[in-house]
Amino acid sequence: MKISLFGDIVSDDYVWLYELFGIRCCSPRNVRDAMEELPEDEDLVIEINSPGGDVWAGFEIFGLLQTLGDRAEAHVVLLAASAATTVMCGCARVYASPVAQIMVHQPSVSVWFETFNNDGARQLQNFLDSIKASIINSYVVKCGGKTSRRKLEQLVDDSTWMPAQDAISLGLVDGYLNTDDEHDALISAGGGIGVSNALTANTPKALLERYEAAVKAGTMDEVPGHPVERDSAQTAKTDAAEAAGDEDPAAGYDLAMGPDRTVYAVALPGEDPVITESRETVESLIGDWRMQAAIDLERARDAV
Repeated sequence: MKISLFGDIVSDDYVWLYELFGIRCCSPRNVRDAMEELPEDEDLVIEINSPGGDVWAGFEIFGLLQTLGDRAEAHVVLLAASAATTVMCGCARVYASPVAQIMVHQPSVSVWFETFNNDGARQLQNFLDSIKASIINSYVVKCGGKTSRRKLEQLVDDSTWMPAQDAISLGLVDGYLNTDDEHDALISAGGGIGVSNALTANTPKALLERYEAAVKAGTMDEVPGHPVERDSAQTAKTDAAEAAGDEDPAAGYDLAMGPDRTVYAVALPGEDPVITESRETVESLIGDWRMQAAIDLERARDAV
């Protein structure tokens, strides 16, 4: 049985978000579902073409594949980078295309909070060191003593790209896909090339921000089960439109400011170009800091 793990590796919880923006992804659920359908007399072949992604999702897939023992086989058809290398190493056998690339690097973390003290910084460092150790554990298991842990750690620290022949020499890959012995020898003779770089992928945080901005701007509908919190100005505009029975809350209404600085929604009459321009200008200012800037400007004008 063969399945494909293409695109970003993500948590099952965020698959909806990647699909929303048309970004190719895979998750532990793909492997879990395949294992449930796998006949007892068949092996599971995982085709990999992935820049990596969520480290926890990668660890989960590694664990799932390890339970299959010799029945798990990986085919790297183009790229196995970052968390995808952990997935790859969960298989008993790994084969790579002659043009495939393998990439290993240190783990990184997106800090969702703004500030932290020295204790927090030390805890974060300890956390990343622990994750790095787990990643290298997966490589050690696959290499089976062919490469030392110290060497693997150095490759990770250097953010190393490698062609298939280098990965084979390390023990991370067992052989080439769809080649004969003569071609294997010719390909292996060209090894020893290492390129250092870093690889980035889409993150749930960045896609959530994109999703929320699109919903607030009215260019995308909310996905059921994933509400977006709007600011007071947007809420006032939407409530006024819904009260008037409009099917499109964004159409026919503008934001206005009263003498007491209260923001409220008013109906727009017709297609007056001046009003249309005003509406577009005000809508472009929606957002906390943009609205505050408009308020400050109005106060400055009143003072003159």
